[in-house]
Amino acid sequence: MKKLRILFIIIAGLFFYSILLSALTRNIYLNNDAGERWGFIAKPVKFMAELPSLAKQSLKPGEFLVKNTEAIDGLVSEMNGVPEEYPRLLVSYKDEKFGQKFELLDIKRNKTLKTWLPDNELLFEKAYNENNPEKPLKGSDLYFLHALLSPDSSLIFSSQLTSLLVKINKDSEIEWLKNDKRYHHSTEFDSVGDVYSCSRSFYSNEFEFLPQDYEDYKEVLMDDEITKIDHKTGKTLFTKSVLKILVENGYEKLLLGKGQFTSDPIHLNDIQPALSDSEHWNKGDLLISCRNLSTVFLYRPDTNKILWLQTGPWYNQHDVDFLDNDKIVVFGNDVIREESAIDPKITERNLFFSNKRPNNDVYIYNFEKDSVTTPYTRLMKKEGISTYTSGRSDILSNGDVFVEDTNNGRIIFGDSINKKIEYVKRIDDEHISSLFWSRLIY
Repeated sequence: MKKLRILFIIIAGLFFYSILLSALTRNIYLNNDAGERWGFIAKPVKFMAELPSLAKQSLKPGEFLVKNTEAIDGLVSEMNGVPEEYPRLLVSYKDEKFGQKFELLDIKRNKTLKTWLPDNELLFEKAYNENNPEKPLKGSDLYFLHALLSPDSSLIFSSQLTSLLVKINKDSEIEWLKNDKRYHHSTEFDSVGDVYSCSRSFYSNEFEFLPQDYEDYKEVLMDDEITKIDHKTGKTLFTKSVLKILVENGYEKLLLGKGQFTSDPIHLNDIQPALSDSEHWNKGDLLISCRNLSTVFLYRPDTNKILWLQTGPWYNQHDVDFLDNDKIVVFGNDVIREESAIDPKITERNLFFSNKRPNNDVYIYNFEKDSVTTPYTRLMKKEGISTYTSGRSDILSNGDVFVEDTNNGRIIFGDSINKKIEYVKRIDDEHISSLFWSRLIY
């Protein structure tokens, strides 16, 4: 009887402990003061609440692993000599949790020129911001995107999972770090060396076309912004909501034309500054990619004017670039999103390819001719380039194309028909690493 009594006390204690912990956790997480009124007890309660998730994270395999048993590690060329037009390549991969690396590769000599080893866990701690409603669990494994290489070998990059924009020097030491908002997707230099980054404030702007109660959506609306930053100091020089840009330029119909709206209406994923003047844009104009609208537009910050806008034929695109003086390049993921909540879903996948478009494609829009061509379709189909998310492309001066098949962990160089070079980073016999937005370095 004594043993049963002790067992009952233990079970009852655990039961009431669970109820108390759940109640405290709910109050701490849902309260606007981030648990400050609970004083010293808030942190241990958060730790206990997050412990199961942290344990699960430590046991599951890394999300960066891509199943692949065939590809050969490193740069593999199918040419006799690499053309002089081929630039250097800045790649990023993970070979273990909390272990992301950046490498600068000389493609022509198949040689690693430099490696950066940022301290993932230190960066997480320094970037962690309690005011971020979407903050990840402490101990989460970050991944860094689209590193921007400076002439002094410093790197600027963001993290997709937390509030972080950071500059590290050639020895991977922090020069400056920003955590005042969520920085995400691309980073690019403008013509004077300042940095444009996709960003999102912790709390959205208030909009007349959304519910009257701003409190209902201020934490959940992904109000993407264009942010310009001084690359030397990290000081913010300019910021502007993309939703505001569209509304102020008369494109509210683009947002609400179907009478539907989502919490991620824009999904800004690339800002490309014009580095020189042409008949179709001025130096300092911005080419903007809005994935969830399948829309690309040309924007002049000085006047807050949209100069040109087009929706499709690309779907859910990533990466936009200027080409020559009269063209732009768009990497079209060409996946379709299933987002219905009321009607039955047509597929269990949130993102899917169709029979008509079974892979990604590279689109070239010509301003002079007002036309779109896809000269690399045969290469894309032949190589099965089909990343659901992310993806990069650039056209080299000799007409060859560079493509990062991000989700599948591959980089392909080729002409309109045939692959010339492939790059993967092998982790073990079964896996290669996903890639994190490589960049050509001229």
